Amino acid sequence: MIIYFLLSVALLSFYAIRKRITSFRPYAVGNRVFSTASLTATILATYYGGGTMMSYITQFSDGIFWVSWRIFGVMAACFTLSWLGMRMGKFMYHISMAETMGRAYGKYPRIITALLNICYSTVLVAMQIDIMTQAVSICITSVSPLFITILTTLMLVTYAIFGGIRAIVLTDVWQCITFSIIICLLACFMFKQTDRSFGQVVAFTAAQKKFGLSYLLLHDRKLVATLRYVSTFFYCIEPAFVHNIYMASSPQQSKKAFLYAGILGAIIMICFSLVGLFIFVWVPSNLSEIEIWDYIMVHTSPLLKGIICICVLAMTMSTADSRLHICAVMISYDIVPNILPMRLRKKLSFIYHYRIAHMTILVLATLSIPLALSSNYFIASHICRFYGRLYAPIVVAPFILAVLGFRTTQRTVLIGMVAGALSVFAWLEWVYPLLKTTDSIFPCMLVNGLVMLVVHYLWPDQKRIKEPNDNHQLINQ
Repeated sequence: MIIYFLLSVALLSFYAIRKRITSFRPYAVGNRVFSTASLTATILATYYGGGTMMSYITQFSDGIFWVSWRIFGVMAACFTLSWLGMRMGKFMYHISMAETMGRAYGKYPRIITALLNICYSTVLVAMQIDIMTQAVSICITSVSPLFITILTTLMLVTYAIFGGIRAIVLTDVWQCITFSIIICLLACFMFKQTDRSFGQVVAFTAAQKKFGLSYLLLHDRKLVATLRYVSTFFYCIEPAFVHNIYMASSPQQSKKAFLYAGILGAIIMICFSLVGLFIFVWVPSNLSEIEIWDYIMVHTSPLLKGIICICVLAMTMSTADSRLHICAVMISYDIVPNILPMRLRKKLSFIYHYRIAHMTILVLATLSIPLALSSNYFIASHICRFYGRLYAPIVVAPFILAVLGFRTTQRTVLIGMVAGALSVFAWLEWVYPLLKTTDSIFPCMLVNGLVMLVVHYLWPDQKRIKEPNDNHQLINQ
């Protein structure tokens, strides 16, 4: 089953690779001919990584807040990006979020945006590989997990290198369809394992203390719950998701794609929640996360084990390939040209951008595999979360202000970014001991934006950066 699934992905990627790419823009964002359905599937495939399958459904016992936060989170993130997409008409010719920051504020904000996301995405790719290895080792004992992991990683690296965004979109659509269907089938199977009616399952869950309505806002930690809900509006405003706006043919299409992704994503998350609910009712309550999976594997058929493994492979591959692609685009287009001297920068052609993107994917994949296989998942996940919490306070506020039409000097933006970063560390030092939460995305992002506005209007000689002519820029690219 796994071989058939990987062969289907290989055939789709081969179909995409056979079309010759003659410039960097089609490689990076396509020719803006993707359908709304394809963009929606790509957004969902990037959003749902393997951690959703391996961790979320076994953490259902954490209570009603955890469930509502995850369902609300996918809708809030996609609806925010849908709102931003409608206001990005003047940026539609761009290739990356880092480029938009650079056109609005200058070279250094562009490089900072790219570097932070590359670090974050590299660790995230390593986490997907680690989850892939765990899933294969849990579900299949007859084949080496390392062999399947390396084979799958080599496959996604190959089509990401040679097929560009076209191959990624085609494979993401298939992978999104695959894991969406499988999670629905898995919910039906787990329901049968409970040997109870749906009403009995709901009654059993409602009797648990953590599933009372008072725990929707964490009972006595309402401020913490509010911060977590608010953070969901902003943590997906980063290059891997904003990239879909540049792939759209118009702001209206990007708005529709993210709107549909929010609705369908909530439905998929509800299906994940149902799987978690049925596992919560079926599996003994005193088991740890790994023990829960061991219990499931003991009481399931080989057919279901293969289905679960394919679901995890589809989710990890669809997230990893998108992350590798956006990293390649930002290094070859946003970082390298801006750190080279002007005389060398003028010599950079499509071929050089293309080759740098190839090397980037190879290097990042080479770094991610040993990182995933040698590091502890707990450590990797904490590093990933730290970069995620640091990225939004530094980059998201200037980006939103740029989309809304705010322009200022590079110095002002850098001051705001430094203020945002310092506020994250200040939160960990002084606020965390009081609230016991690291959900500082919104307050620290607000600090960044307010500092930028104050410096812009109170600091003398603040002049707006002159933007390049959009039509001229479009012709040159």
